[in-house]
Amino acid sequence: MSTPALHETSTKALDSAWVRAQFPSLKLQVNGRPAAFLDGPAGTQVPKQVMDAVQNYFLTANANTCGAFATSHANDAMIASSRAAMADFFHCDPDEVVFGQNMTTITFALARAIGRELEAGDEIVVTTLDHDANVAPWRALEEKGVVIRQVDIHENDCTLDLDDLRRKLTPKTKLVAVGYASNAVGTINPVAEITKLAHDAGALMFIDAVHYAPHGHIDVRALDCDFLVCSPYKFFGPHMGTLYGKRQRLLQFQPYKVRPATDALPDRWETGTQVQELIAGIGAAVDYFAELGRRHDPTAADRRSALLAAYRVTHQHETALLARLIDSLSPFPSCASSASAIANVSTSAAPPSRSASAIIIQPKSPSFSATAASSPGTEITTR
Repeated sequence: MSTPALHETSTKALDSAWVRAQFPSLKLQVNGRPAAFLDGPAGTQVPKQVMDAVQNYFLTANANTCGAFATSHANDAMIASSRAAMADFFHCDPDEVVFGQNMTTITFALARAIGRELEAGDEIVVTTLDHDANVAPWRALEEKGVVIRQVDIHENDCTLDLDDLRRKLTPKTKLVAVGYASNAVGTINPVAEITKLAHDAGALMFIDAVHYAPHGHIDVRALDCDFLVCSPYKFFGPHMGTLYGKRQRLLQFQPYKVRPATDALPDRWETGTQVQELIAGIGAAVDYFAELGRRHDPTAADRRSALLAAYRVTHQHETALLARLIDSLSPFPSCASSASAIANVSTSAAPPSRSASAIIIQPKSPSFSATAASSPGTEITTR
């Protein structure tokens, strides 16, 4: 696996009734039937405490930062609190957490900053398995002569060809950009191993964890990656992005910013006024997930431990649902699922083997299948 196993702890079954009660949108009905939200790329629904945090910002802290008055002080405290929450989520220090508009925008900004230091002939490695948000920002550097090398996949199981990756690494490689998990087919990449390969080649490691973060815990210290980005709206938060960067790397590169902006971390990477009400929602989303963990493991001593407990119980629940899905699809020869590759499901104490399932219904198009499924109230993604 690409991350260390979670500590072995007896985990109660997920209290689905309590979880559902936290999400007001689950009361929505479409055509007289309860809505089923399967549109993963659009994000998760949000619990009421996230909505309350956004509203409370406008009631008590609606100001810009660093002002000499009460609402600004409250805003500063809220941002610091949300940053500390994401630091627990990543397992890093708060000044290594950067907030941004979304993962794509953050990655473009970081790529531009890193590109300042690159020369014609320098190389960056991307993969065929990745979302284009982890490819296009790096390919944009081709304009200044940077060479982009793309790692292929094994088509039979949709996994990265690590031998091809090793061949693509050269003394000119400056950065390797890899997804933690595929948003299309759910493949989880061995990012710890790939990070070591990148560092052994003298390159930086950038991980897109957008699709992994909802399903498996992240430990950037254990991974030793240089950068990792994810999207809180994939794990019960508002539509924003967050970046982890090693302190030395965030100081090494020069971001594009206005002249009066401070060079202190992490502010130098947060250009202009942030969407501060949504930052309030990010902190609340992490705290919701930690609360879920404490309900199922009252021994969790701190927020990080509670988050790990939450991942244990949700992974256990997701594994059972995935097995049920595979079993339900097996009688239908026209349905092919990427989840069928999960022959040996990992235990509830380990990170997931697969983060999603892609279902192909032959010979129908994705849009036809989604339209048919949505008529009774199911919201589903097409590819």
